[in-house]
Amino acid sequence: MKKIINIAAILAATSIFAEVSVFDAGNINTDNPYGLTENEKVLLNNKKKVDRLDQNIGTMQSDVSLVQENIEGVKSLLDSINQRILAIETRVNELENGLNSQKATTAKDITNLKSLIKANQTKQNEDVKKITTALSELTSLIDNKHPKDTNQKSNLESKDKKTDTDNQKSQHLKQLDNMAGADLLAMADKAYKAKEYLKASECFTVLISKNYKPAYSNFMLGEIEYFNKNYKNAVPYYQKSVAISQKGNYMPKLLYHTAISFDKIGDTKSANKFYKALKQAYPDSAEAKAAPDRK
Repeated sequence: MKKIINIAAILAATSIFAEVSVFDAGNINTDNPYGLTENEKVLLNNKKKVDRLDQNIGTMQSDVSLVQENIEGVKSLLDSINQRILAIETRVNELENGLNSQKATTAKDITNLKSLIKANQTKQNEDVKKITTALSELTSLIDNKHPKDTNQKSNLESKDKKTDTDNQKSQHLKQLDNMAGADLLAMADKAYKAKEYLKASECFTVLISKNYKPAYSNFMLGEIEYFNKNYKNAVPYYQKSVAISQKGNYMPKLLYHTAISFDKIGDTKSANKFYKALKQAYPDSAEAKAAPDRK
């Protein structure tokens, strides 16, 4: 009886295995396994978990690769930024060193400039003293040679046009008197440059009566007399110009022409003093260089 049961069991088992082999029942490796025992179901479930884990690991590896690529990119970017920062720091250091050097140079230059300005101021003060002294001596000399005469007239004025009072002015001089000082001065200079000495003389005379640029106007009246070879008449105008102001840029020419005027009228002693004063007061002027060396 037992043998019959065993044989039956063996036949049943053989029959089952033969069925699995044919129909894949119990095969957990198929896409849709069936006919699984409890153990096979457990195995299948574990297999699915392992497959999912493999998928997750694959995904994680892909993510890790992407992260590594990003890290490499960030690292490359950081390296580039670090290089730029290093270059900037180097440039800043260079600029700082250059600025410090420039500050030292600038401080030195400023010190030198201050010394130069001080030296120039000292020389200028000395020159001013020389000029003031020379002009004071010249003013005294002119006063001694030619006492002031407010009624002296230029030879160029017409005898029948007296200018003693405003009531006796000609119509032409009245028109000049009504002009603005700046316009009248422009007219006077233009007439002088055109060698219209009579017209220029009238304009400068009116300017003096208006007290507009009197020092310059007296100088120009002296120049008109000088170029008309009226040297004796030129000197008083030069005298009046110096008495009013000694700051005109025409002072070297005034002194030079005064000296020549004295030479022309035979007063060599006075002329020599003017030549000497010119060379002392304005040594670099063209007039001083042209003036003769006299004692």
